[in-house]
Amino acid sequence: MAGVIIGGWDPVDGGSVYNIPLGGSCIKMPWAIGGSGSTFIYGLADSEFREGLSESETQDLVKLCLSHAMARDGSSGGIIRTVTVTEAGNKREYVPGDKLPFGP
Repeated sequence: MAGVIIGGWDPVDGGSVYNIPLGGSCIKMPWAIGGSGSTFIYGLADSEFREGLSESETQDLVKLCLSHAMARDGSSGGIIRTVTVTEAGNKREYVPGDKLPFGP
C-alpha cells in the first residue's frame, strides 16, 4: 500500500497538486511530500515554501528538499528526476548524485 501524489496542469485551475493518502481521500494542496525521507524535510519545506515562487525557484526548492531527504534516509535514492508540468508542456530534468545541491 502506498499514498500517491499527483500534479498536473489544466486550463481551468492551472497547476494543481493532489495528495491521496492511504485512507483514500483526495486532497488538493499547495504542495505535498511523501515517502520514507519526507519526515526529515517537513520543517525545511514549511520554512522555504511560499505562494508565488517562480518556476525556477520551485525547481530549486524541490531539488534542495530531495537532496536533504536523501542525505538522511538511505532508502531515498541517490539521484533526482523531476518533471515540471506547465501549460507549455512537460520538462524533465535529471540531477546526478555528484551534482546534488546538498549532501552529507
